[in-house]
Amino acid sequence: MRRFLTLLLIAFVTATAGYDTAYAKKARTSKTVRQERRETGKKIERTRSQIKDNGAKVRNQLADLDRLQADIKVSNAEISRLNGSIDSLRRAAGVLTDSVAANTRRVEQLQASYASSLRTIRSQRQIASSTAYLFSSRTFTEARKRMRYLKELNEWQKEKANELLEASRLLEIQKEKLDSTRTRLSAGLASLRKHKSQLHAMQSDANTLVVKLKRQGKQLEKELAQQQAKAKRLDRELNRIIEEEARKAAEEERKRKAAEEAARRKQQETAARPGTPSKPAPTQPAPTPSKPAASSFAKSKGKLPMPVSGSAVIVSEFGRHAHESLNRVEIQNNGIDIETTPGSYATAVYPGVVSMVIVMDGYHNVVLVRHGAYLTVYAGLSELKVRKGQDVKAGQALGLIFSDPSDGNRTRLHFEVRHEKNKLDPGEWLR
Repeated sequence: MRRFLTLLLIAFVTATAGYDTAYAKKARTSKTVRQERRETGKKIERTRSQIKDNGAKVRNQLADLDRLQADIKVSNAEISRLNGSIDSLRRAAGVLTDSVAANTRRVEQLQASYASSLRTIRSQRQIASSTAYLFSSRTFTEARKRMRYLKELNEWQKEKANELLEASRLLEIQKEKLDSTRTRLSAGLASLRKHKSQLHAMQSDANTLVVKLKRQGKQLEKELAQQQAKAKRLDRELNRIIEEEARKAAEEERKRKAAEEAARRKQQETAARPGTPSKPAPTQPAPTPSKPAASSFAKSKGKLPMPVSGSAVIVSEFGRHAHESLNRVEIQNNGIDIETTPGSYATAVYPGVVSMVIVMDGYHNVVLVRHGAYLTVYAGLSELKVRKGQDVKAGQALGLIFSDPSDGNRTRLHFEVRHEKNKLDPGEWLR
């Protein structure tokens, strides 16, 4: 019996302990559920913030890479120009060196010849004066001959002296040119070394950025996809606006022709009535020229100024092309992207009329200026200086270009040239 009671007591204690543990666990979960939810929410927000920061980081790195590649192109072009200039200077220095050597020999020969001639003349005349030489003549005829001889000798000496003087002067000029050419050559070589050093540093920075971007993987693909989607949205909106303008223009033309036809019929009916005196047809007012005609804009191809008030570097070119550094990445650009200094304005490249002002996600404000059948597009403006329907002049400020505070105030303008819906390469239109 005692044994039975002992076993019963042990079973009761064990069951009670299990109940207390389960109760404690249940009580802890219910007490901390809100706190756990808050912690989970914070984790989600941190993850979202990290994803957002990563996206901004990738976007900034892509922009840095675009600028580096643009600078590398400019540097390569400058290095090519310097190489050509240095080659030209080297050839010029070689020619001048040869000329200086030849003229030096000629001057030395002239000096030696002139000195030898003077010595011969003096020995023949036994260092007598010209007057004594002349009056020592035995006859008048001999005196005349000696006078003529002295005159010719004097002219010959002057000629040789002038020849020596001219050769010496030419030699000095050539030496100065040679020194100047060598100085310019030295400066060119120093500039070339500087540009090559800068190019090497930029290429190193670009390679480092490429490595970083490739590590981003999916985030890079996402950012590139977002950029292309943004460009497509702008393209669709521009096409819609151009189509709407074309539709309105066609409707206005139809109404104008209908009004002209109605006026013509009324005039015919009036003229056909008996007893109605004939009236001269009203003169049509001369059509006002369009502002400015498309043909005038077309003639400006290759002559248009940069559409920014500050310095300008084209960081993304027109059309579909492979990325300079990222393999298997293609870029589609319907215009060009120009990086400039903060505080710069977008400026009209040609006189025209502001046909539309729109707001686009990723581009802020977008201004369309019509030049007959051509349009120029200025996207990425933070503040506007014009309104729809306003006439603008070449060089007039259209708006302040947006400077991104999250990217070191990077300032970029997206610029397009179109012939109605046909997209043209702005690089071929700018000088």
